[in-house]
Amino acid sequence: MRGIKILFVLSAVLLTALYTLTLAGCDKRIRTTVVSVGDGDSITVRALKSSVRLIGIDAPEIRAGSKPVGEYAFEAQRFLEGLVIDANSKVSLEVHGTDSYGRHLAYVYLPDGRMLNLELLKHGLARPLTYDDTSHHSRDMKVAYLEAFERRLGIFSLYDSRQVFSASVVRENLQPLAVGGFLGRIVWMEFYVTDVSGLSISGRDAVARIRKEEFDLFAPAGFSLEEFYRKTVQVFGEVWRDSSGKALILLRDPTIEIAASVISAEGN
Repeated sequence: MRGIKILFVLSAVLLTALYTLTLAGCDKRIRTTVVSVGDGDSITVRALKSSVRLIGIDAPEIRAGSKPVGEYAFEAQRFLEGLVIDANSKVSLEVHGTDSYGRHLAYVYLPDGRMLNLELLKHGLARPLTYDDTSHHSRDMKVAYLEAFERRLGIFSLYDSRQVFSASVVRENLQPLAVGGFLGRIVWMEFYVTDVSGLSISGRDAVARIRKEEFDLFAPAGFSLEEFYRKTVQVFGEVWRDSSGKALILLRDPTIEIAASVISAEGN
């Protein structure tokens, strides 16, 4: 009897270890049921205790924190809920570890094979956010994002019609979107570039920055932000607040989200 108990304990330990290894990053999928949709890029499921973060994408925030509540945040949440409901809440997870908040990082698949992460990008309701250790589908993410751009879906439905605002006007009203401010709003913001530092361009009232991962993914060979030095540019994206107090837009594809207009000696 004692031997049977020891065998049972060892078997339980082995199963736990194998399950942990599965969550740590192998490609085996976990079939489960969605319990709730937190926002446009997070869900909770029955199979896992903590929430699941859809990796490779960044949907607008529905609650203010380090980033403001974003335009299209609730559209992204409702879109994700719709996909889950249509699939009777059944999904498969390809898990790749956890993030600093303890959330499981995963590519999430519907029963018909579609990936939720890509569907949000294809409809312009999320933007690429890649990391070296979770970039297994980065090329697909790029294609999906550009598809949304070409079809003018989601945030890109505003691309040809949204008013261009001077950076000084945006900076003067860095209040939440809900009270009529610019924080979280999708805009074209215009400013004169007085400094180019690494992967950021800045002026008196604004900063536009791109992460190395997205720059490497989207920028063509030979592309450099230096070409915008001492030019008036217009940048497209969601407005955040930089640590300097300036208006900030985090770029994803600089070839479509930066437009150089007039070379000039002075600017905003």
